[in-house]
Amino acid sequence: MKISDINPHIRYARLHRSFSFSSKKNSICYDCRVFYIEGATGFVTANGTKYQIESALALYLPPETRYKFSIKKKSEEFKIVVIDFDLVNSFSHLEQSLGTATEDTFDPSIVPRYPLPSALSSPIAKQFLNIKQNLLQCTDQFLSGKSFFRETASAFLKLCLLEFIKKNQTSSAHAGLCERVIAFIQENYQSSALTNEDIALRFGYNAYHLSRIMKEETGRTLHQYLIYYRIRIAKNYLLTTEYDMDEISYRAGFCTSAYFIKIFRTHVGMTPKKYRDLRVHTEL
Repeated sequence: MKISDINPHIRYARLHRSFSFSSKKNSICYDCRVFYIEGATGFVTANGTKYQIESALALYLPPETRYKFSIKKKSEEFKIVVIDFDLVNSFSHLEQSLGTATEDTFDPSIVPRYPLPSALSSPIAKQFLNIKQNLLQCTDQFLSGKSFFRETASAFLKLCLLEFIKKNQTSSAHAGLCERVIAFIQENYQSSALTNEDIALRFGYNAYHLSRIMKEETGRTLHQYLIYYRIRIAKNYLLTTEYDMDEISYRAGFCTSAYFIKIFRTHVGMTPKKYRDLRVHTEL
């Protein structure tokens, strides 16, 4: 099957703002699934591979994928889009959702059988935001029941699937670059004068372009990753030393203690002092 042959047949599409996910047992999908998760942290395991849910995770699963969600925390902005579909219209007579099975209840005879394109034959999990609008449009059109709602929803879903394919192909080319950028940040975060331009110059990139690559690959821009890593270092000092705020801000790469306290409160939801006093046990 070629990419050009994709013509999705959607059976189910919903936007959920409250959803019970975490399970100790694997679920198994009969048809293809797309999930878009925002405002939550945790993990999803698909066919034995564990993917972190952080920022915004887009997940594609081919039929018969064994998967399990472990949602650790949901914010007030939590939302998840769920879409069940085939990549072709050959089984359009099956209009209703085929449901989800467990290892004990899975019936392989229910699975719609057709060749999958190699690019969509395995799970794809990526942290990227530019798929969100098309997924919401797909869901809205499917639920509208208007003229040609299935065809319109299918068109939006195909755009999303192409994004999955492109993201999966291009991210492998950028993965090594982002690993080197992250290593550079981890080695130089203590310099409070470190800027996006400094980092980009080190790797021969335009600062905006490199920041966009980082965002697509990691879910964070250059600046966001630098702040994230400095806060991670600061948390470790807060929990394992008696350094005062001036010392910690200096060691973590913040220009002043006042700026450190402000940024820490914004990202963590409490002051560094309260974090230390509570001895919050989080994943550093």
